[in-house]
Amino acid sequence: MTQHNEVIRESFTVQAKAFASNPWVTDEERIRRLVAAARLSGNERVLDVACGPGYIAEAFARVAREAIGVDLTAAMLAIAEERTMERGIKNVSFRIGDVQNLPFEGEEFDVVVSRLALHHVTNPGKVVQEMARVCRGGGTVLVEDIYGSEHAERAAYQDNWEKLRDPSHVRTLPLSVHLRLFREAGLETDALFTFNDLCPEVERWLATTKAPDANAEEVRHLLQEDSKSDLSGTRPFQDAMGAWHFHARTATLTGRKFRCLP
Repeated sequence: MTQHNEVIRESFTVQAKAFASNPWVTDEERIRRLVAAARLSGNERVLDVACGPGYIAEAFARVAREAIGVDLTAAMLAIAEERTMERGIKNVSFRIGDVQNLPFEGEEFDVVVSRLALHHVTNPGKVVQEMARVCRGGGTVLVEDIYGSEHAERAAYQDNWEKLRDPSHVRTLPLSVHLRLFREAGLETDALFTFNDLCPEVERWLATTKAPDANAEEVRHLLQEDSKSDLSGTRPFQDAMGAWHFHARTATLTGRKFRCLP
């Protein structure tokens, strides 16, 4: 267990229940959109990497032969297991595991998916390589995550307030890095879609991680400055009721593990 893995486990244990009920996690349209990107036939074995409360694993289980979710945090997996058991979903299971060293043999899965996780790990390239390793030749690796600016100083501005809010945050990767990680993992990027429809309400977003008061106040200040001067690309704004939001820009990448020629 690395030191940062302990930070992840502690952070997501604290926020497990709040995280699992947040609209940016539970939104059914966003979940359907991600599942559709895999273009399933119905006979696939699917692995959900850093599955959290299990919404993605559950959604894939409904349209695939089997789904397995793996996550570092027991509190998250407990929520996933309870909900899927209550709903009577028999072809889904969950287990503890480090996503940078997946506890599976090579080429076990037809589809390997991860949502909103790479920005939390110290070595996202290792995670994508592990996802590719356990995916069969010709199978699909699917990643959805927030992405940051291609300009280092602007990306750093966003990462500053992200880390103040959640110490498990490491780096919001720009699209160019996401594409490079797929290439280095031996994946052919078949599709890349970007979205600007995820706009968390700042106070709920801060409350989810139980950010300390001083950190929360600094985040509010940084976002307000960002709204004036366009410092990160996330375009913070106030809604009609005066509540602050920002655009958590997301990307969905679909990669195919190509079969190497003899």
